[in-house]
Amino acid sequence: MKAARYYGIRDVRFEEIPKPTWGEDEVLIKVAYAGICGSDLHIYNKEMFIQNIPETLGHEFSGTVLETGKNVTRVKPGDKVTANPMVTCGECIACRTGYAGSCESLGFIGEVRQGTYAEYLVLPEKDLVKAPDNTDLKLLAMAEPLAVALNICEKAEMKPESKVLITGPGPIGLLTLMAAKALYGVENITVLGRSQTRLDKAAELGAKTCTELSPDACFDITVEAAGNKTALGAAVSHVRPGGKVYIVSIFEDEFIFDINEIVAKQITITGCNVYQTRHIEEAAQIIADRKIKVEKILSHVFPIEQCKEALTALCSKDKTTVKVLLSMEES
Repeated sequence: MKAARYYGIRDVRFEEIPKPTWGEDEVLIKVAYAGICGSDLHIYNKEMFIQNIPETLGHEFSGTVLETGKNVTRVKPGDKVTANPMVTCGECIACRTGYAGSCESLGFIGEVRQGTYAEYLVLPEKDLVKAPDNTDLKLLAMAEPLAVALNICEKAEMKPESKVLITGPGPIGLLTLMAAKALYGVENITVLGRSQTRLDKAAELGAKTCTELSPDACFDITVEAAGNKTALGAAVSHVRPGGKVYIVSIFEDEFIFDINEIVAKQITITGCNVYQTRHIEEAAQIIADRKIKVEKILSHVFPIEQCKEALTALCSKDKTTVKVLLSMEES
């Protein structure tokens, strides 16, 4: 089968590898589309997270069930599916208390086992999320990142009157903008960023945009979705006293951060790591119902054979791409 395989920093190769086999509690899926996530870029650029080399990358996807193990009862051949891609231990205190996203040994498919940049994928039935029959598979591939945005909005308890700042107009920042407006009725949202292409997209989606904030700009809620010291500084500096900062990014570089402003302003800072399975289920239904038109941030679809070109486009300094999918069929 066709696959995109990681061999080291900036070394991803299109290859033919054996089609996987499945067990009694597993499902064989024909992958339709796979999304490229920011965490995939962390692997590509810095070799973060990855545990096996070579490895088939990717954890965002949509597909169709082809075969099921004899113990599988919840899905059948022909069903459209995505999945919760987290690989957890199920035993640590995080897993036992409902915080599987904070598992002590948390990994993802594409890091600790075969990922989604391939024609076929095998997953346990328990991880699958069945989508409505009318769901567009191209859009369903964006359910997992939308689930991240749903988790952010839920944790932030957004309200129509909330004044919100999002630092970073990447896919997660833009999906958070869309979810806040469509599901919570938030109108006053500002997006701070560097890429004019992505800021233009945020403006198209109904946000105020800027490359720099005035010193007196102040928000009830700030969402850090850029993953750098400058963005985090803006999120902390521009939240009101007693306000709330939500951090969703993974930071590649270490840095020193002065916490005195956090103490002085009595700010609450909350980490927003991934989601729960129910968020992916909600995302799949929202996409099927067209409550959020996720295609508005989809800039490119590359055939799997052009995996290297797709990753290179996302790593460009001008950030003219937003969300990119790999297709297992289009060429």
